[in-house]
Amino acid sequence: MTKHGFLGGMGLGILAGAAMGMAVTAMGMQDPQMRRMARKAARKMEHMKCNLADNMGF
Repeated sequence: MTKHGFLGGMGLGILAGAAMGMAVTAMGMQDPQMRRMARKAARKMEHMKCNLADNMGF
């Protein structure tokens, strides 16, 4: 039950998109609130990735 190529690819795609979005916004990010929101989003994505991997048995 560890062969979930589609779901694994979806997870990687979501993470890659989020990382690219954060990188683009980080270029012009001078507002401390914006930095804090980006940090929180990155943490949430990391937690989501770990939970998804645990639930799928990776």
